Amino acid sequence: MSTPDTELPAAISIDLADLDAVFELRRAVLRPWLTPEDARASYAGVEAHFHVAAKAGGRVVGTAGFVTEMHPDYDGKTFREKQWRLRGMATEPAFQGRGLGGRVLRFGIEELARRLTTRGEARAVLWCNGRTPAQSFYERHGFQAIGDIFETPGTGPHYVFWRNVDAV
Repeated sequence: MSTPDTELPAAISIDLADLDAVFELRRAVLRPWLTPEDARASYAGVEAHFHVAAKAGGRVVGTAGFVTEMHPDYDGKTFREKQWRLRGMATEPAFQGRGLGGRVLRFGIEELARRLTTRGEARAVLWCNGRTPAQSFYERHGFQAIGDIFETPGTGPHYVFWRNVDAV
């Protein structure tokens, strides 16, 4: 369980960032085999995307990416709203369990809500493939698991988690 945000250094800033700024943390924490080219290619042709970075002392210590992407199993049947995917959420190990991931996620959800308003959309579904050990984290942030546990090569067992995000 997370400890209060007050245990984080006061000098942490959270803001939007580009993929290149958050790439090294994503690779270190999530996928050591990922190349910058492969990371960039995974966003090619998408309608919209953005990245959030938490920085301490100018160094990225937390990140999350948000991209318009329909889930292949829930494409308009289960979820009728526009779908956004949470991707590449990572926190530097020294900052894990201290509330930083939740702060990054909240910032990203608030940014998504603003973007929905700008786009004239009332609501979207935000989904992710989340590792099973993180289930309680996602549930604390309004997500629900859907479907069965599945394996992702090299990263272990996952659920699909989802939640609604309303425009502000």
